[in-house]
Amino acid sequence: MSYLTARNEDYLKTIYKLQEENKVVRVKDLATSLGVRSPTVVGSIAPLKEAGLVKQEHYGYISLTEGGRDVAGSLVERELLLKTFFSKILGLEEEEAKVNACNIEHYITPLCRERFVDFIRFLEKCSEGTPKWLEHFRIFLKTGKKPSCDGCKDLLTGPAEARRQ
Repeated sequence: MSYLTARNEDYLKTIYKLQEENKVVRVKDLATSLGVRSPTVVGSIAPLKEAGLVKQEHYGYISLTEGGRDVAGSLVERELLLKTFFSKILGLEEEEAKVNACNIEHYITPLCRERFVDFIRFLEKCSEGTPKWLEHFRIFLKTGKKPSCDGCKDLLTGPAEARRQ
């Protein structure tokens, strides 16, 4: 997927979502969803067709190939997980979380993006409920003050610095 531009990724995700909703995707639908004009859509999907990710009937419906569906599904899943991080962990409003997830997913390295995804999956699988540090962070967001915690160590300091405090 590293050969895709941010715009290519946005087109794939939008086609994927529209196909899920409507079964068929027209140039006009894609243009409306992305806030662009129809000629822009035609030019933008050309490289996706060349890459074998999208197919289009002559002046007709646009659809993802099997490979395009796999790529788009992965992109949508990562965006959703990043949105989850921004809304549930950082406490951003839904729309702001969505905008940031879409923006950041394009510009962070693949390793960083995967670490975000892994972190969110880790928290979702936590069998002990919300971790104490996350509860403390939420209190900090509301009050601006760190709750007291016996046994808590500053995550940003090394072991030697934590012992000196």
